[in-house]
Amino acid sequence: MSDRPLFVTGATGALGRRLVQEWLETTDRTLYLLIRHKGLHSAADRARKLFAPLGLDGMVGGRIRAIDGDVTKPGFGLSAGDRDLLRAEASEFFHIAALTELNGRKEESERINIGGTTEALRLARDLLERGRLERLFHFSTAYVPGSLRTYHAREDELNPDPAFANHYESSKHEAERRVRGAMAEGLPVTIFRPSIVVGDSRSGEVTEFNVVYPFFKLYAHGILDVLPARADETFNVVPIDFVTQAVRALSSRADTVGKTYHLVAERPPTIGTLLKVKDTEFPRMPPIKLVDPDEFDQTRHSFLVSRIQRYIEPYLGYLRCKLTFDTTNTRSDLDGMGVEFPETDYEFLTRILQYAVDKKYLIA
Repeated sequence: MSDRPLFVTGATGALGRRLVQEWLETTDRTLYLLIRHKGLHSAADRARKLFAPLGLDGMVGGRIRAIDGDVTKPGFGLSAGDRDLLRAEASEFFHIAALTELNGRKEESERINIGGTTEALRLARDLLERGRLERLFHFSTAYVPGSLRTYHAREDELNPDPAFANHYESSKHEAERRVRGAMAEGLPVTIFRPSIVVGDSRSGEVTEFNVVYPFFKLYAHGILDVLPARADETFNVVPIDFVTQAVRALSSRADTVGKTYHLVAERPPTIGTLLKVKDTEFPRMPPIKLVDPDEFDQTRHSFLVSRIQRYIEPYLGYLRCKLTFDTTNTRSDLDGMGVEFPETDYEFLTRILQYAVDKKYLIA
């Protein structure tokens, strides 16, 4: 693995922040982080605030170099000086930035996920041709096939006939299609496809309660009490530490260029297991009634519940997952690297929910 500097987008998100932390703690590499200034707060100010809880704010200006920019702007909105700096320094480019809200608006999802990736590809080509860039790592999602159709997703293929549950999926599908086009033209790219990233496997810790956590909150707080799903249906979640460890291991290998990796649970938990955790470990949480999706009828419920059901519709494909995932590349290339696929069982689900309860995000 090269010991020269990295360029990273999305460092303000949970996954990006965790990766930055691990790079700082396990390597001597300098990290150039694209961070958008807000009002009077510079990119460096935001970086210091972001990494202060981790005790790493003192590295800003040293091994953490905050670069002012915005993935939705042409050329990321980089100054000429910062672009020249990246040409001279950056050896690897990790494009993590994305809008991950499952109920996000179409325009915003496309602006950030498609537009941001398009600009990342343009910048990568520039840094490759005029600088020292060796490769690009693109963070996609395991749900690019669309979560509404029964489908076995292969790592090195993109489903040509997807069935999307939300704008997040459709925008990430189009973004990956463009990345694969650039890869076919010779851009040295590796694609990571994590499923739903949740808390740490040992502690349940997570820095942001997003993606699937707001869905849990609607039920834990009694706002919803009916779940249109079957007990034996699965949902694919992965602990954040597995994702970051796998990314670091796979990105250290030269032979991963041109490959795609599913960072998923090979034995995902069922809805029945999740409800058993709730009933046994958190008995004070309100009861949840499972209703067969084929029999569910919104008109039988109150107007408020019907509105909320429509709000959570983008999440339901994840809790009634019809996708299965090929992990041939991931399993083969992680072999012998000390990174094992996670167990996302009863105990794991208990840990991630307990952490959310301890932080008073969920009431129990």
